[in-house]
Amino acid sequence: MSFQVVGCIILFVLVVDILLRFYFGRKALELLEKSPPFHVEAIQPQKQATPFQVETPDGLTLRGAIYHPDEVSPQGLIVFCAETIGTHWSAVKYCQALIDAGFIVVSFDFRNQGESDYLPGYDSRHWVTEYEVGDLVAVLNWIQEQDSLSGLPVGLMGVSRGAATALLALSRRPEIQFVCSDSGYTNDLLISHYLERWAPMVLPKFVMLYSRKCLWHLKWTLYAGVWLRSFKRKCQYVMTTNPFDKLYEKHVLLISGSRDSYVPPAIARRLQTMLGNDQAELWIVQKAAHNGARSVAETEYDARITEFFRRMLPIPVPVQHTAVEVVPRQEATLGTD
Repeated sequence: MSFQVVGCIILFVLVVDILLRFYFGRKALELLEKSPPFHVEAIQPQKQATPFQVETPDGLTLRGAIYHPDEVSPQGLIVFCAETIGTHWSAVKYCQALIDAGFIVVSFDFRNQGESDYLPGYDSRHWVTEYEVGDLVAVLNWIQEQDSLSGLPVGLMGVSRGAATALLALSRRPEIQFVCSDSGYTNDLLISHYLERWAPMVLPKFVMLYSRKCLWHLKWTLYAGVWLRSFKRKCQYVMTTNPFDKLYEKHVLLISGSRDSYVPPAIARRLQTMLGNDQAELWIVQKAAHNGARSVAETEYDARITEFFRRMLPIPVPVQHTAVEVVPRQEATLGTD
């Protein structure tokens, strides 16, 4: 067989492969872009909350609320990041125990969510983009500028996409040492999970037989598609295989529901491995669905997050009392004439 014939065969196979990846890759992307049917409980505005707003570097206004503990001096500050279609008012659902324990809770809405400004042309989904990370950074910068807040140790707590955003802040903000992630993930881990779950539904059998041993090929095809979609969505998706590389002295509490079909416990276990077992503790809540850990185990949930964030507080230094020597009182001597 001549080299020309071999070359034509190889070229034909490559062209067919590219066309198949393009066609079925688009189908897979359509599934990835569909937001899951999250069921988020609507929380009414809280009268005890103090409203605040933050300006982002690109000119948007983020709005939220601050919760102060009653009748006690604040011990620390927790920034709460809400789920995709939730609002900052959901902080009272997840963080009430922290407020009762003496923490200030600062909760805000990301752009295109709740009461914050909307960026024209940006279609906010459950995937984390640089917009969400930038919004969280803007809030953290604002906190540092407030005299009444800047001296407090700061931790992060998030739910679903809010948790994913909080996790990414670990490597970008050195002052953040403690993060609680409820149903959190990274874009990469979620894409890998959906690829294994949906590939048999999207790709024909002959393609699956060809690709089963090289899912990495399909994965990077999807990565390329996500990159192209970022131009259409006017955003930059945060894609990195290990966002937690070279993290030291960081502490993470990972919470996952055993019945979470959107972000299954396998993703939480993978996050724990990436972070390191000595830095991340994992709690899988039995019978809990996505974002449903507290609904199933409220008492233990409150106790765990409170104990976790108390570890970021400075240890009180015992007061050293210097011993004082007591000199016996001298009795006055009466003189004689």
